[in-house]
Amino acid sequence: MKDDIYKVGIFEDYNFRFLITDCTNTYIETMKRNSLEHSSANLVGKSMLASFFLAFMVKEGIAVNLQLEGDGEIERVIAYSDRIGRMKGHTKHRQILAGVEDVTLGIGKGFFRVTRWGGSHKIHQSVTKLDKIPFEQNLINYINESDQLVSFVSLYVDHENEISAKGIILQSLPFTEQKVIDKLMDGISNIDLGTKELFATDISYTLDVLEKALDSKATILEEGKPEFYCGCSMQKIKSAIVSIGRDEAYSILEEQGEIEMICEFCSEKYVLDAEEVRLLFI
Repeated sequence: MKDDIYKVGIFEDYNFRFLITDCTNTYIETMKRNSLEHSSANLVGKSMLASFFLAFMVKEGIAVNLQLEGDGEIERVIAYSDRIGRMKGHTKHRQILAGVEDVTLGIGKGFFRVTRWGGSHKIHQSVTKLDKIPFEQNLINYINESDQLVSFVSLYVDHENEISAKGIILQSLPFTEQKVIDKLMDGISNIDLGTKELFATDISYTLDVLEKALDSKATILEEGKPEFYCGCSMQKIKSAIVSIGRDEAYSILEEQGEIEMICEFCSEKYVLDAEEVRLLFI
């Protein structure tokens, strides 16, 4: 299987930047670690791509946490990414199979929450409605409402057949004239391909299709390799135990003889015995 890849660039004729990525291996690793199947797998994959796209919009050193909370069977999805595509994701219910007519993939209506982090510090959080519409449209609605940027998004996530997680976002740069925006949208609307066909091979093919539709050459500014990245560690687990307080920690020890914690993103298991826990409170 080919390595994961992303490309950042610009269509100078239109004053639009873009990020296009194939993060299939990252997606496979996420599914494996979280035992994801069916609509749950699909929605986590799309959420990871979206978190990468949203992180791409901000400056380096900022990571993005995307959280979906809905009234559907899946209930909750969380995805993280930084600007170079270090991603992770999970969901409350891992094996939901949504009905054929459920365009929300099992999440339903609720809230679309985005939090930006600088290290361990929350910088900004914004929330929009999660409507009963396809995920991509909810993402566009969030960008329109919160960031007020003209954007085009296409995502292709296949979790059962030829497993795939690919996508592209195009966004207008400041001072782009409306007539130029309209011209770009007209060009994209003339692409005679469905999402599956657009991402049928590699992302170079997808860019070729866009270049022909827009009659414009893409300039590549940056390339990189997305990856699954959790960042959990024993030190973070110890900090979490300290945060619950001595009484609660000792209560767990009395009941279980040790404290075991499993990372919800990567399923790594951390176990501290009684002596290790007591040392945390000296």
